[in-house]
Order: sequence, then C-alpha cells, then structure tokens
Amino acid sequence: MYRPLGVTESLFAEFTVSGAMLVVNAASIKGKIDTGLIPQIQGLLQQRHPLLNVSLSKTALQWNWIEASGEPLVEVLEADIKPAEFEQQLGEIMQLQCNTPLKLGGALWRVSVLNGAEQSALIISIHHSICDGLSAAALLGEWIQRYNQLKQDVCASPSRFAIREGLHASLNPPDFSVDDSPFCVPISTKDALAWLNAPLESEPLVEAINCLELCYFSQRQTQQLLVLCRQRGFSLNIVLYSVALGVALALAEYPPSHLSAGGNANVRPLVEPPVTEQELACFVSMFSFTVDADLSDNVWQRAAKVKAGYQQKVASGLHLASCNDDWWKAQPPRRLGDDFAQCQGRFNAIHLSNLGNISHLFNLTEGDLTLRHYYFTAAQHVVGSIFWLGAQTVNDQLSITLNCVAPGVSASMRRRFIDSFRHELLALLSDSRAD
Repeated sequence: MYRPLGVTESLFAEFTVSGAMLVVNAASIKGKIDTGLIPQIQGLLQQRHPLLNVSLSKTALQWNWIEASGEPLVEVLEADIKPAEFEQQLGEIMQLQCNTPLKLGGALWRVSVLNGAEQSALIISIHHSICDGLSAAALLGEWIQRYNQLKQDVCASPSRFAIREGLHASLNPPDFSVDDSPFCVPISTKDALAWLNAPLESEPLVEAINCLELCYFSQRQTQQLLVLCRQRGFSLNIVLYSVALGVALALAEYPPSHLSAGGNANVRPLVEPPVTEQELACFVSMFSFTVDADLSDNVWQRAAKVKAGYQQKVASGLHLASCNDDWWKAQPPRRLGDDFAQCQGRFNAIHLSNLGNISHLFNLTEGDLTLRHYYFTAAQHVVGSIFWLGAQTVNDQLSITLNCVAPGVSASMRRRFIDSFRHELLALLSDSRAD
C-alpha cells in the first residue's frame, strides 16, 4: 500500500467503477506516431511518476492507493479519413474514452493513438484522484517530449517524483467555520429543467453518456480576444464565463431564477514543499457562485457580475475550504435521493475549467511530432454541470471542449450552445472594430 487517500481524493475514488471523475486529454499532432516506441515511452513515464503504477482499493471505509495489477491499456487506431475530418474523429474517440470506465484494481490511466497519413492524435485518460488538469496536460506533453527524444536517440533516464501527502496536508489554508462555503446553493430542479429533458415516467431509464463538442480559435482571433479583454479590464477567464452564462440564459426554455457557475483554481503555488506542474497530483480547489439571470445585461455587464462572484470565492481564499478534509467531514451532503435524481446530478448551469496558457508544457518547435491543438474534459455523467467547458491556450490558440450529458441535454441544445458560444466570442471582436 502506498498511502490512504484524503477526503477529496476519496470523493473521486468513489466514482471509479462508474467512470466518472475520469480526465480525458487529447492532442492533435502534426506527424505520424511510430507505435514501436510506445512501450519505451510508457516505461519512462512510469519510472518518473509513481502514481502511474497505482490502483485503488477500499478497506472498510478507507480508500488506498495500492500497486496496480497489470500494465495500462494502449490502443492504436488507424485514421483513413480526410484531414478536414480528423478533428471530428478525435472528438469521437475522446467521447468514447470519456464513457469507458477504468477497471478497479487496474492501472489508473490508459493511452489511445490515432494515426493518420500526415497527422496523429494522442489521447490520455487518467483518474482524477492522481491528476488535475495541469498535470494531465503536462503528462501528455511529456509523452510527446519522450517520443521526440527517443527518435533523436537523446533520451535520458528521468528523475523520479515521490508520492506526496494529500492536498489537506500540503496546504495551510485560512481558518473557516463549517458554515463558510466555497459553493453556492445547487441549481434547483425547476431551473435545471429550463435546459434538461425530463425523463418520462413511462419510459425506461436511459444510461447517461458524456457528449462532446470541440472548437478552437485561430492565433489571430485568440490574440484579439486577449487584447480586447485587457482593454475592458477583465481576464479572458472572466469573459469566457460571461459568454457561456449568456448563451445558457438565451437557450433556456424559460427564465431561471439565477445563473450558477462552478470552477477550479490551481493551488500548486500554495503547496509546501513546492510542487511543479509536471508532478501528478490533484492540487486544485473547487468553488461555485451565482449571477443574476438578467437578459438585459450585455457581455461586459455580466462580466462585472461574474468577476464579483468569482472574487468572493477565489480572491477571498474561501475556495481553499474545499481543500480541507475537516471542512468536508463537517458538511452534510449537498444533494440527496430524489433531489439528486430530479436534477440528474447537475449542480450548476455552467462549469469552466480553464488551464490558461499551457504552451510551456509542450515543446512546440522541435522534434518529429509537433502539437496542433489540445483539448481536455472530465467525465461528468454521474455528477456535474449542465454545460461543462474545458479551455486552454496552446500555440497561441484558444481551444474549447464542451461536455453535456445526454439524454438530459439534447444534441440540438448541445450544438446550439457551442455554435452560439463561438459566435458570441467572435462577435465581441466585430463589435470592438465597429467601435
């Protein structure tokens, strides 16, 4: 046994069999992957990251990391498709991975490779108890780096990370009472049904599945968005929240009482001893906030409200309560029984996980393989938000993954959301030029 899991890690571990809390990240790559190098790459990664060699076991009420039985699964697929359709097939593989649970007792990660004539894709699926978005992205970046080094015959033996104590033991958060919460009140059933299809009592229950949509913005569009946000006094992160909430409000079948949004914050800068982004661990906080459901607000007015709600939970440090095991132990369940079922496990209208600019995690200029686009999501078919968004900037391009759970969110609703989201962001640039 390696060590017992903390409360947050254990929350994620409980979803192992269902496949929820699985982080799926993917890169579309220029170049064809030599699959003969995969065993060496996997071995090097396992030498460096001990958490890639663990599995989960529960004794009584305690989850523990134990030695995994067997090697991680590796799948290689050939893509006999037009280059214009490659991104679509990548999204389909991500979606399949997102809906395929890891085996309890087996390795907590797996790899899929999609090989085309001139471009490839690398997909790594990894359990959320051993990673956060940043370290999952770093692992994918390291996979590509090791590949390029092996092709150039310059790969050195990696230095090995240690398995750290859990997040609770690695932080010294401010004191909070058990009544202080980083979360807003969960979305009501009535509000949730403004977007969700209510299951008919006469029909059998249909298995919930993660359904994905991918989109990206060009380098020029991304740069223009960043400049515009700075001119307006907002971060791109706040504006992404504002646009997403505005689109959700416009798509609602009737006006909700308010809009709720969830997110994560990177707490690695606060961890002692210091931890790098390359080290596998789940070092993020969780939080949610509300804003008015006011159709008269424009993007910038809503962004001001988002900024205030965000700062109340993050800038204040309140989000760190979600990293504290004692705080969690003192909390009653946020949703139970019929309430959970009626809301289909949804807690917020929107969730945004924005990794920011992560270009430094990838070598974008050297080697046989070079990164084109990067996407990531987290499985949320058991618990999550109505519209889940993963965002990051790589190679000066913003890319977005939308995850909606079907049949609760219809295919039409999902596609209208991503199309409107993209349109509204680009409309900001048109409006700024008109000004």
